[in-house]
Amino acid sequence: MAAPSETFLDATEVATRLRVSRSTVYNLVASGRMPAHRMGGGKIRPRGLRIPESAVTAYLDGSLVTPTEAAA
Repeated sequence: MAAPSETFLDATEVATRLRVSRSTVYNLVASGRMPAHRMGGGKIRPRGLRIPESAVTAYLDGSLVTPTEAAA
């Protein structure tokens, strides 16, 4: 079986890269703004959440603002 070419990150790794809390990552996934795969179940939050690195890149690309938007 070939190794997948996509790199998957857990919620903590994504939070570190985005410099946000892990709760923010879970909220992004729950709202559908960042796709993820659930590898297991949990009572409160999914455990084993894996987010494709390409999804993190796409989220960042979609959140770019122009200098005039940033100043507003």
